[in-house]
Amino acid sequence: MSISRLLRVLRQRLRALFRRTSVDEELNRELAFHLEQLVQEFAERGMPLEDARHAARRAIGNIPSLEEQCRDHRSVTWIHDVRRDVVYGVRMLRKNPGFTLVAVLSLAMGIGANTAIISVMDAVFRDSLPVPNDERVVVARTFPLDNPRQETHAPISDYYEWRDTSHSFDLMGVSLGHQADFGADAAGTPAERVNGQLATAEALAVLGVQPIIGRVFTAAEAHIEAPERLIVISHRLWQRRFGGRAGILGEQVRLDRVNWTIVGVMPEGFRFPNQGADYWIPLRLDRSQRQSPQRFYVVTARLKDGVTISQAQSDLDIIAARLARDDPDWHEGWGVRVKPLREAMLGWSLAPLVTLGSAVALVLLVACANLAGLLLSRGLVRMPEMAMRTALGAGRSRIVRQLLTESILLSVAGGALGLLVAWGGIRSLVGMTPPPGGVEIVAVTLNLRSLIVTALISIAAGILFGLAPALMGTRTGVTATLKESPIASVSGLPPRFRGALVATQIAVTFVLLIGSGLLMKSFVQLVSRDLHFDPERLLTFEYHTPLGDYMQRRGSVGGLPYFAIDPPPSLALERVHRGLQALPGVESVAGASFPLLNSVVLPTMSVSVENLSELAASPGSAGLSAPLAIGVGSVGAHLASDRRGLSAAYFLVTPGFFTSIKGRVVEGRDFAESDTSSSEWVAIVNETAAARFWPGESPLDQRLRLIIVPEERPRRVIAVVRDIPPTRQSGPTPVIYTSYLQQPLHYPQPGANMLGRMTFMVRTTGDDPMALLPAARRVVADVDPDRPLANVVTMEQQLASVVPRRGYLVVAMVAFAFMAMLLASIGIYGVISYSVTQRTREIGIRVALGAGARDVVGLVGGRALVLIAIGLSAGLGGALALTRFLQSQLWGVTPTDPATFAAAILLLVVVALGACVFPLRRATGVDPTIALRCE
Repeated sequence: MSISRLLRVLRQRLRALFRRTSVDEELNRELAFHLEQLVQEFAERGMPLEDARHAARRAIGNIPSLEEQCRDHRSVTWIHDVRRDVVYGVRMLRKNPGFTLVAVLSLAMGIGANTAIISVMDAVFRDSLPVPNDERVVVARTFPLDNPRQETHAPISDYYEWRDTSHSFDLMGVSLGHQADFGADAAGTPAERVNGQLATAEALAVLGVQPIIGRVFTAAEAHIEAPERLIVISHRLWQRRFGGRAGILGEQVRLDRVNWTIVGVMPEGFRFPNQGADYWIPLRLDRSQRQSPQRFYVVTARLKDGVTISQAQSDLDIIAARLARDDPDWHEGWGVRVKPLREAMLGWSLAPLVTLGSAVALVLLVACANLAGLLLSRGLVRMPEMAMRTALGAGRSRIVRQLLTESILLSVAGGALGLLVAWGGIRSLVGMTPPPGGVEIVAVTLNLRSLIVTALISIAAGILFGLAPALMGTRTGVTATLKESPIASVSGLPPRFRGALVATQIAVTFVLLIGSGLLMKSFVQLVSRDLHFDPERLLTFEYHTPLGDYMQRRGSVGGLPYFAIDPPPSLALERVHRGLQALPGVESVAGASFPLLNSVVLPTMSVSVENLSELAASPGSAGLSAPLAIGVGSVGAHLASDRRGLSAAYFLVTPGFFTSIKGRVVEGRDFAESDTSSSEWVAIVNETAAARFWPGESPLDQRLRLIIVPEERPRRVIAVVRDIPPTRQSGPTPVIYTSYLQQPLHYPQPGANMLGRMTFMVRTTGDDPMALLPAARRVVADVDPDRPLANVVTMEQQLASVVPRRGYLVVAMVAFAFMAMLLASIGIYGVISYSVTQRTREIGIRVALGAGARDVVGLVGGRALVLIAIGLSAGLGGALALTRFLQSQLWGVTPTDPATFAAAILLLVVVALGACVFPLRRATGVDPTIALRCE
């Protein structure tokens, strides 16, 4: 076909599509012209005019049929047929507003929720990160081999081995979390605590992100002997503290009493390696730090061209095996894992998104099964219509197309309304709180991909729930349908099919009930956990003294640098403590080296216990044990992985600490003001430590020694207290408390960091602890104007922060389970009602022959019990197979919790039987005379 002919055909088809009336008029005129020409031709042959007309009509044939053939030849007739189907379908849906409303709302929730989940997952795992070629950037982390799910960062020794001996990376850098106090400036900006990062120049070069103003520091400027102190700040800090001034480069800021020169401002949205980083300063490493076993360091690297992540993983696995063989004290029992940058930053969201995505997919499946059942019931009413269409010549495919069009119209309407649900769902998901060290999800919107996803889900759902009813609707006898009742004429509508739909709904609903029940029980146990102290009317804030104010380098012990503590930071902390106690409205004041229930990083100490020969014989017990990166279950995991003896989490506290927080002392006494450096050194242990260190004995007056430096003295245990968890989600953890006034004059790094920091907890006499904040700021300013209060919050607010972090998942799962249960109950109601309607004549005959109400209930209700039993059996198997994937999101609950399973079974059975009540009442009320007369 030539191009000119193709264009002519295309033009004619477009005219037939968009100017159908005009084209049809032309066709009528053309056929009329041909008819008139034939009439003239026959008349010229001598026929009378009337005979000529009859002969012409016989010759030309059936004109309406010719018109249809000509229209079919245009190849656009099917479009007009679809339009007619749509118009007719809309009219039929408008005739049944109740059914249409239920169907559209059900689909809107299912389709909208699926669209929201898919949109967020698409943005998280597909959209480009603000890092050039981010697919080539990876993060290397370590994990204990006996608990592979519990990842932590890497020791600096591993970083050097990986950097110097691996063959998979172009560049590798390392960074370390840091906090510093920006001092008050001459412009009146108050001091504030800011989170940042110590980073090597390579760590920033790996990312390849250039500052919008200035530059980043170089490797030479990050060297330990470099004289300059340079700092790169975030766009957020530039705007907030410096007003976005263009001339910021070269200005100096005071960071922990030291002046730093600003050399660059990073782009807006740059959030590496975590959400809170607002500045980057050089990480200056010396030889002693290279020997540190502490797993604090974030290692990032850029893969070489052509190297895959699996190849890089194999490369580092070989190095890890060699390190474990050559240096078993620090590396045995540890593995390494290479992750893409995207997974390292946003991987925390995968588990909740997959959980919610699975839930909404199941809800949509229940909705589709329910609508399929409703359409089957609705199809009974339309049997005469379908029979009439068949009698008039409509083929089976034509009827199926009409019914499928109506189903897709329902799903498209549900999808359109579901866009509102998706918009709200995206806003909720974007608001998910990341865990400590995670990066929040941002910039997710309803875009073109979201609209395409919604359209595809809508069409797929329409076909899913509409195809079977459409096929069933065509399997009727025309004569029987036109002569008899629709129910009697249904030949292709097996009851088993409807029963299978209901059993499927019950099974899926049961899985959702189990998942939501487990999450709810876990959440309730978490928020109602007995913390063994009184959080009411407690104002908490952090205060710290810069390390340079009290740490003087003296040498190393066990390969770790240690420092002389001079002057002791306890002097400044004591001034703050006494100043807070003197404030009006203060009932008591307590302080701890790390915040209760919210410790992101908490060091543990190896412990030597008198009369414990196993520990004395254990090798390599000197020095600090591996750090704890606190998370769900991480405390127990790390303690279990400690192969060098007993260890415990470690807090320095103020005198009267447990009295002030109203902690529960099981036996013994609290720390007193008289417990000073010159008196006998003492310690308090929690119940878990007492049971682990002195099983079957009283720990009072027992002695222990913290393995720190030779100056550490043996400490006498003076009390046992109830367990106060280091985090809201941590399990039983051995904890040792000592007075901050009884510390050695020398301390290893990084343990010395805790000496100058204190989280104060001020219990007020008034109901609003925040009212005391201005006075507390004045006390701290009197001690040191460059030291701000950081992380100011009431203890009750801190406890409530767990609710949004986990609550959104619980609420969403419960809502989806309730929706599925409602839909399943509607499905059960529909199938039992259908069964009653279909068996009305049979029931009438049975009643006429003497059957009682109990017999009728057994006849009809037995089918309901069978469906419920089949659905519960299938759902039980599905729940046991799928809920194990929820294990990482549960606390204090096993995935096979018997109480949850029993409650879900009972609830679903009650709801299912409740849905049978009205159909059963109708069945028992059947009048045999009326039933037989209707037939």
